[in-house]
Amino acid sequence: MTDLSFLAELQLFFERMSLALPDPRARHRVAEMGIGLLCGETPKTIASALEWIGTQGDWSADYRIFSKTRWRTNDLFAPLLAEATARSGKGPIVAAMDDSLLRKTGRKIPGASYARDPLSPPFHTNLVLGQRFLQTSVMARAGGDRPWRAVPVALRHAPPLKAPRGATDEQKRAVKEARKQYNISAVGREELFRLRAEIDRLPDGSERNLILTADGSFANRSFLQEVPDRTTVVARLRRNARLRRVLPLSKRKGNRKYGEPLPTPEEMLRDARVRTRRMTVYVSGRRRRLRYKVVENVCWPRVTRDRPATLILLKPLRYRLRKGGKPLYKQSAYLFVVGDEAQVRQVIRAYLLRWEIEVNFRDEKTILGVGKAQVWNPTAVERAPAFLIACYAAMLLASMKVLKDRRDHHFDALPPWRNDEVRRPSARDLVRLLRKQVREERKLQSTQQLA
Repeated sequence: MTDLSFLAELQLFFERMSLALPDPRARHRVAEMGIGLLCGETPKTIASALEWIGTQGDWSADYRIFSKTRWRTNDLFAPLLAEATARSGKGPIVAAMDDSLLRKTGRKIPGASYARDPLSPPFHTNLVLGQRFLQTSVMARAGGDRPWRAVPVALRHAPPLKAPRGATDEQKRAVKEARKQYNISAVGREELFRLRAEIDRLPDGSERNLILTADGSFANRSFLQEVPDRTTVVARLRRNARLRRVLPLSKRKGNRKYGEPLPTPEEMLRDARVRTRRMTVYVSGRRRRLRYKVVENVCWPRVTRDRPATLILLKPLRYRLRKGGKPLYKQSAYLFVVGDEAQVRQVIRAYLLRWEIEVNFRDEKTILGVGKAQVWNPTAVERAPAFLIACYAAMLLASMKVLKDRRDHHFDALPPWRNDEVRRPSARDLVRLLRKQVREERKLQSTQQLA
């Protein structure tokens, strides 16, 4: 065992998170509820968490943590953001932002609405009932040779605007127009400015640049029309976007603000006149040679107007399904970079790390069961998922600090059929280790009481 156990380090994080609660009488429940939600049996409800930690008597005080007790989710994530940025290396802070849909079964749950199922096939769009959340994760790691992890540092409930029951036609039209202005991209822009402000309040945070990556759904005017200082935003662009060359101020006459039209990103990627560059990247457990092109001084009139931006065109990586098989190619990627200037290679590596937030979503939904808490209070509906995701982030940071994010002798042996190299423990491994250490601590306490 290490000098400081994984459980003890996780409890230290819970103590720092509990300072978000102004009432000191309820702070001890943060650690208890956090351990119960991480270790409890499925489905991951508040009741299953209380049963796992062995809470006796009235449970109403534990439920009131999410519905009545005064605290903000941003304050809960504050110590996690400070620790994650401290482990983000010496270069720019790399973050990723994406929205997630938590399935629900009741239409009357606050914030629940019908949305497109992201797992539906491309030829048939399905609708599912769920809650929309926007998550922001910061890339951190235990050391220079360890793989990067996405650590959640913010979660915001972002339900679509709805007309009230019995609304008139005029009210419905007003809500429909408001939806165009306040959507998930507008919420993302607010979260971007808030994240920049939170980083600036950290020690030496105002001296560090931020590179935030997003997928193609955020490549629009609502999200990209304004970018904070010392921030670079990277969004995936569609292949047929209409771009133009930036026109210098000395050549602008009359109403002319843009230069000549540019070919589409797909056409520029095929153009042999644009120089192809190469770099080595670490993707899917191995180093690969990536080919890319860079087009500078471009603008997107319909989105970013005449602000200069950079277009990075990534050629598909060649791969084989089996040894000796036919070489196949993945799709190309077109990255639109706006904001403060950043090194092209840093931007490409930052976007390749964006996949880690998808790993977060998989762990949160399939292993931790985020969204399964059976709460109906409007405040609890927003807080319960955020609380569990904050506990998940604390678990990842505790693994980096105590275990150096390595799957060593503290974990159970892998099954015989696993012959691949495991570079880091999975979320399931960490949950199992946490359960083991909690049971050992309970056994030790019971032995001391008997003695």
